[in-house]
Amino acid sequence: MKVNYAGTVSLSTLDWRGKAAVTIFFRDCPLRCPYCQNHSYLEEPGLVELDFVKEQIKNSGPFVSAAVFSGGEPLMQAAIVPLAEFAKELGLFVGIHTNGCYPERAAELVERKLVDKFFIDVKAPPNDPGLYAKVAGCGGYGDGTVRKTPEEIAAAVAKTIETADSASLELELRTTLIRDLIGSKEEIEHIAAWISENVKNREKTVYVLQQGLPEHSLQESLRKVRSLDREEMLELGKTAKGFLEKVKVRTKEDGEEAV
Repeated sequence: MKVNYAGTVSLSTLDWRGKAAVTIFFRDCPLRCPYCQNHSYLEEPGLVELDFVKEQIKNSGPFVSAAVFSGGEPLMQAAIVPLAEFAKELGLFVGIHTNGCYPERAAELVERKLVDKFFIDVKAPPNDPGLYAKVAGCGGYGDGTVRKTPEEIAAAVAKTIETADSASLELELRTTLIRDLIGSKEEIEHIAAWISENVKNREKTVYVLQQGLPEHSLQESLRKVRSLDREEMLELGKTAKGFLEKVKVRTKEDGEEAV
């Protein structure tokens, strides 16, 4: 089996906060978000054998307690299942960073008990496909390579969240904020209200607002946009806190802070 592989971070403390993890990055993604930081992963494929990636996990060192699969979009690839199984055989926790577009594969991992935590991007309110189209680079907002409709994307995200929530797994829902693209007070209210209405297992769910760094964006016109500063992020965190118990903001200046 081939893996569309982008790289490995042998020891990360940022991809699953509170755990030392080996992070495997995959190439390709069904979306073309204009603010994407890892857009180099969307270019040429980097196919390697499954055993090569297993060795990356196995050789990550004695201090690692988790394997995180990120990208790109890891759930695009069938290889995610045997890789998660291999990580579990090594006694590692498994975390998945996903845009939520592949609920069937998420469900397979849950059913086979191969995942401990999902980190799911909630790019816009799942009940607002029009805004999702803008933030995910669909149609007239992107380069035409997004093959899913906004309605399909939003429905898939909602289903992936439902799958993780129903299994009582740890769940981090996160929204990356980019000035004038996504992150107004009204938009955060809309997202937080949707989460409040649709996620039942609040004890294991945290909502994170992430400070986008436009200078590294896929879309060149965003690269000169000024990032939201910490105070603006905290104010938006307070907005989300009006709907949800566990809210954090994540900024370059001050790292992760509970609101």
